[in-house]
Amino acid sequence: MKKITTIIALSCVGITSIYAQEANSERKNDVMLSPIELIAAPLLNISYERLLSANSGIGINAMIYLGNNNDDDYGLTQISPYYRMYFGKKYGGGFFVEGFVPITTTKDSYYSYDFNPYSTVYTAPTYNEETRTTIGIGVGFGGKWITRNNIIFEASVGIGRRFGNKSEYDGDNITGKGMLGIGYRF
Repeated sequence: MKKITTIIALSCVGITSIYAQEANSERKNDVMLSPIELIAAPLLNISYERLLSANSGIGINAMIYLGNNNDDDYGLTQISPYYRMYFGKKYGGGFFVEGFVPITTTKDSYYSYDFNPYSTVYTAPTYNEETRTTIGIGVGFGGKWITRNNIIFEASVGIGRRFGNKSEYDGDNITGKGMLGIGYRF
């Protein structure tokens, strides 16, 4: 009888702890896509975030230019790892601030001409393509809303300063990051 009572007691404790873990477990992975950039410009803006606690998370955002290289367009890829702090009541939701590190690769194409000052003849134009990679640091803020079906909506914006190779085509070394997207929490 003692053995049966012990087995029943241990089974009840085990079942209770399993249900307690299921009740306290939260979904901690978010995947987001911003359809506005994909429609307006051929730019894929996707994001993945892993929630560390109810108030913080780490993630990575990628903005990949999908257009052709011609005189009006340029190639751009930006990968931005980030850390966020949330101030909302829901798990990993509400208003947030973030710090991010943008790693940006740009590709420019241009023609150069050589001119001989002693003659009026230009040489044939030379096609040049230049690729640069920079790294920087930035801050951002935004909001994240979670529905009962684990669909998430996010609106965020950030600005950062790039360090490294600067080209005459870059302008200043300011870069940005934003998301007006929809996603899923799993």
